[in-house]
Parts: sequence; structure tokens; C-alpha cells
Amino acid sequence: MSLFEREFRDCLGRFPTGVALITVMDGGSARAMTINSFSSVSLDPPLILWSLAKDSHRYDRFLNARDFAVNILAADQAELSTACARSDDLEANGGRWTPASNGAPLVEDAIARFECRRHQVFAGGDHEIILGEVLNVDRPRDAEALVFVRSGYSKI
Repeated sequence: MSLFEREFRDCLGRFPTGVALITVMDGGSARAMTINSFSSVSLDPPLILWSLAKDSHRYDRFLNARDFAVNILAADQAELSTACARSDDLEANGGRWTPASNGAPLVEDAIARFECRRHQVFAGGDHEIILGEVLNVDRPRDAEALVFVRSGYSKI
């Protein structure tokens, strides 16, 4: 990593972001990936986006999933976030879930969940930007959000 890339990354790290799990079904197994690249795009139609690194070993599984869910994590779910950053086996990582109407895993105890269908994919440098159409939302519980800033977890 060049000096500029390191400085760029460190500067980006000063912007606090929420933490979410993108979840998909793959061969009957619930898979999850920790992200902090989630953002709203449009209310009408309801669209969100998230970014997927092209060099991720999970690239094909998550890029090719037509249906997925975005699960916004609570401050007490940092351990699950860390586990899903290392391995995508949601159940082995201790994640409990129920199926969404689109079949995607909805993480129990998340503070907000979005059931989505892949709408479009855009190239964005070393990432793919995945635009999802939101089919349904819910707020399973009211708790503080998990936040990522300066390479570590925090809460608001």
C-alpha cells in the first residue's frame, strides 16, 4: 500500500459509519458479510446501495445473489460483526436468523432489516456498487447502533 493509499484509508476511517451484515442464501446455507458501505439512494422507488470488493473471496457468492438482506447491527453485536468479517457462515458465527419473504436470511436482534433484490451493479474502481430494490423493511428491536470509526467499533 502506497503512502497516499494509507493516508486516504486513514482519513476515510475518521468518518463514522454504521455496521451491517449483507446476508444471502447459498446452497441452503445462510451466508453473511460485514460491511460499512451501506447507504440509502432513493425513496421512490426505494433503493439502497452497498459495495463489494472485487478481490473478495466471497465476490461471486454475493455479487450473483439476486436476493439479499441488509441487517443493521446493534452495539452489542460487535462479536458477530467480527466473526462475519472473517467467515461467511452465519450460523457457525453464532448468527440466528429467519427467512425473509425473498428467502434471504434476516438476522435476529438486528435493529433494522431491509429485504432487497439486486437492481443494478456498477463498476467502482476496485469495488462493485450493488444497487438493491427494497422489498420490505422492519425494526425488530430498539437499541444503540454499532458504529465503526478509526478502525474500531463504537456506539453512538
